[in-house]
Amino acid sequence: MRRCVEKILILVIILAGTGGVQDAASQDASNEQQTIALLAQQVKELQKQTAELQAKLQALEAERSATIASPSTPAAVPAPQTTPPPASAEPSPGLIASLHDLHRIEWRGFGEVDYKVLDQRQGETSSYGFVPGSAGNFYTGDFGLFLTSKISDKASVLSEMIFEETDAQRYKIDLRRLLLSYQVNDHLKMSFGRYQTNIGYYNWAFRSAAWLQTTADRPLVMEFASNGGLLPTQAIGVSLTGSIPSGKFGLNYVAEYGSSDTVRPDINGDGLQNDENNGNQVNVGFFLRPDDIPGLQIGGSYYHDKISNLLYEPSFRYGQTIVNGYVVYVAGGVEFLNEVS
Repeated sequence: MRRCVEKILILVIILAGTGGVQDAASQDASNEQQTIALLAQQVKELQKQTAELQAKLQALEAERSATIASPSTPAAVPAPQTTPPPASAEPSPGLIASLHDLHRIEWRGFGEVDYKVLDQRQGETSSYGFVPGSAGNFYTGDFGLFLTSKISDKASVLSEMIFEETDAQRYKIDLRRLLLSYQVNDHLKMSFGRYQTNIGYYNWAFRSAAWLQTTADRPLVMEFASNGGLLPTQAIGVSLTGSIPSGKFGLNYVAEYGSSDTVRPDINGDGLQNDENNGNQVNVGFFLRPDDIPGLQIGGSYYHDKISNLLYEPSFRYGQTIVNGYVVYVAGGVEFLNEVS
């Protein structure tokens, strides 16, 4: 009997342990099913979000394609300002011309090659490369290099350099003009630097380019001082010009203040030079251009400075005054020029 009870107890214990193991296994299976269900739900949500993003991307690509195909159609998303323009886009011709005019440097050159023949036995003195004592020979004269640059609508820079032939076909460089100009209006135009003095008409109207002249050579009185001319043709300082309200008379003024250190060779060909050691000069002039007579110009100027003869009396200063008057008519192929200094 006792043995039967023991067997029954052992059987009960075994059945109880088996039931516990079955309950634990069933609980683990339930937890795994819940985890799988949660993962499946997350996968579905991710798939949904991916589909929505793909739809938005396709819509943006469609709008971009429509914008490229039709440039006049405004884009939904404005392009950043830093985006460079298309390669085919070009600035307007007016803008290009304006920028080009303001920043470029214009180069011009004037030169000459001449042959001079004299009908006198005693040849001229040497000038412009002409050989003294000869009846005729070739020479190049001057080569002028003319540079201009426009800084703004009212300001500009001008430079004129001359390569001049001297004796034995050698050359020297002469800076004839170097100016910074500023035009306030028609009544005031200012120039600072090295300029040609406005003594009379010829030195004001004709610069270094010989082919612009109607005469074969510059008149001796208006020849540049470095070539033996009599007047102080150049100075460094300030030059003011402009119009004066005068109706049909066309009145204009000139006012200059600067230094004219004139050195000129003797015109007799002795090889000596005269250094005037000029002081500061003042030059004032007026001229008329009446509307009723186109081509007519009437004017005059007053020039004053002090000079000395460094060779003989270097300490003594002479007052130098130059008064000029002229009448010029250039119209219809007719040129009349009469000038007195």
